[in-house]
Amino acid sequence: MAQELFRQSHAEGDPSLLEAVQRELSKYPYFVLWLQGEMGAGKTSFVRAYLYEQGLSPRTPVVSPTYTIMNEYQIGKDWYAHLDLYRADEHFSLAELGVHDARPYRGLFVEWPEQGGPGEILPATHILKIEADGWERRLYTMIQIQN
Repeated sequence: MAQELFRQSHAEGDPSLLEAVQRELSKYPYFVLWLQGEMGAGKTSFVRAYLYEQGLSPRTPVVSPTYTIMNEYQIGKDWYAHLDLYRADEHFSLAELGVHDARPYRGLFVEWPEQGGPGEILPATHILKIEADGWERRLYTMIQIQN
């Protein structure tokens, strides 16, 4: 069952958007946020802005993990992983990436979550849909997944 939490238009990196998402995700000891949107919608830009807002050093580059599949970031004692499964194929394995046992992640951001195949899907706690809303704005829809 899913519940829409908000649907709002924002400029990329808007602090009020980041605050709203952070307020929701902070209710959970662990989260998996699926990022949905067309190629170039701003999924990685959102992750970058979110991590910087959480305290990641601005000297740490936050880049798309399209070719590496997963990038990890540490903020204080918390670890976050950013996955992009766009290039996942029939040989893809979350276990080989170490997602389940490498470290205790505070949160996982997953782009193209369905691409890993049915046995390799990380169940979402939340979904953030990102759509174009004019030239410089995006429409963000935050959904909570109730299991």
